[in-house]
Amino acid sequence: MPGVISWAIVSAAVVGLFFFPDQWASVATVFVGYLMLRMILIVTFAIVGDVRRRIWEKRDWTEDDTLPGPAAFSPADVHHVVLVPNYKEPLDVLERTIGALAVQHRAEERVVVVLGMEQREPGALEKGEALAARYADRFESIIVTVHPADVPGELACKASNQTYAAGIARDIVVRELGIPLDRITVTSCDADSVIHPKYFAAVSRMFAADERRHARFWQAPMHYYNNIWDVPAPIRYTAWFIHAAHLAELAMPFYEPLPISTYTLSMKMAEETGWWDPMVISEDWHVMLNAMFKRHGDVSLTPVFLPTWSDATDGETFWRAMKNRYDQVLRHAWGAEDVGYILREIIDEGARPAAQSVFRLVQVLHDHTLRVASWFMLITGYAINLGVERAWAYYDAGGAIRDVHPVLRYFFLAGTLAVACTIVVELLRTLRLADGLSAVSPSRSGSCGSVRPSSGSSSAPCRRCTLRRS
Repeated sequence: MPGVISWAIVSAAVVGLFFFPDQWASVATVFVGYLMLRMILIVTFAIVGDVRRRIWEKRDWTEDDTLPGPAAFSPADVHHVVLVPNYKEPLDVLERTIGALAVQHRAEERVVVVLGMEQREPGALEKGEALAARYADRFESIIVTVHPADVPGELACKASNQTYAAGIARDIVVRELGIPLDRITVTSCDADSVIHPKYFAAVSRMFAADERRHARFWQAPMHYYNNIWDVPAPIRYTAWFIHAAHLAELAMPFYEPLPISTYTLSMKMAEETGWWDPMVISEDWHVMLNAMFKRHGDVSLTPVFLPTWSDATDGETFWRAMKNRYDQVLRHAWGAEDVGYILREIIDEGARPAAQSVFRLVQVLHDHTLRVASWFMLITGYAINLGVERAWAYYDAGGAIRDVHPVLRYFFLAGTLAVACTIVVELLRTLRLADGLSAVSPSRSGSCGSVRPSSGSSSAPCRRCTLRRS
């Protein structure tokens, strides 16, 4: 459906450009007005979100963490299972991710790391075992799973790996370690994610205090800054914009986004709703949509204003990086299949509540269509007005469009010029300047608390290291 709508808009833009220029100029005017309103909201609430980030980072989330909450257990009693599915990830990237987990509050008592390896990767088990042995004394437990290759009814994707790893981790943590299921969270952590050192302390406090803890997702704003000064300028710019948009959506009191990339939920809810669908590539949105339908709408997302740092798309050359970015966007576009999933639940299953289901349908459809169709509407609309001064929008549509359209056009042109200048400036930055500015990067300075294993770490698994082969 997103593809049909996108192609319909693209076709309408082309037809409007050549055969109905006056009418299409009016359509473009309305669309640009919508985009301007959207940008104003993003800028405003990105600032609000950044203020909240500063406040959250200054707060001591560990204070009185032994005091019990409404469910008679304290934040210190909450355990966190962190799933790190990976495939052919460089060792230093995995070490950076694990290192950020190792400095979490009470990590050696309350954090269980699950390295989800893939059988398709040669030497995956050995790599996982080596990492587990090196970091074993820093966590309550570290588990290595190897997801089998070519399983019928599964795609080779993050979701199938996580579901396999989560089932094994659940048995170990609940049955062998004796931890009550209702005191466990499970975090889907991308292999390149550097989680804020206060993240799990904050989630522990919110989890223990929230009576709806088993109907929540927790989401931190994603900052694609680990390698921000190493990627081409166009990718750097889009990384900044994506970060600002995500931060703004989390800060909006009237809007609830879907989870992305790295997020946390109750293990009890994850198990009750069937974990992750192994046939879905874009698992993050889908897992919350699935929970919404399985729980009849009783699910929500809570922002955690402690950012998670991740990698922006890179490559050996400029064009390879751009190709990799295209491939990444293409993978994200597979999330459009959620439109069909929502429609099926609404039509065939009579999903309730209907209003929430329709909102999610519009939300997913909007995001997947906008990224494709917006450029065609903008380019064709302004191509008309650059060459046709006697547009119907000026003379026949009334004073509202006639007066507003030139203002919107100038704002659009100014914004386009600003974007172009920003990209040019980034292209001209020297590596020396970039290195000086990159002091904020956790991958270079360790500001997010990444730690390295001690030189005296044993190469053999210890009692906290659990290995699970396929």
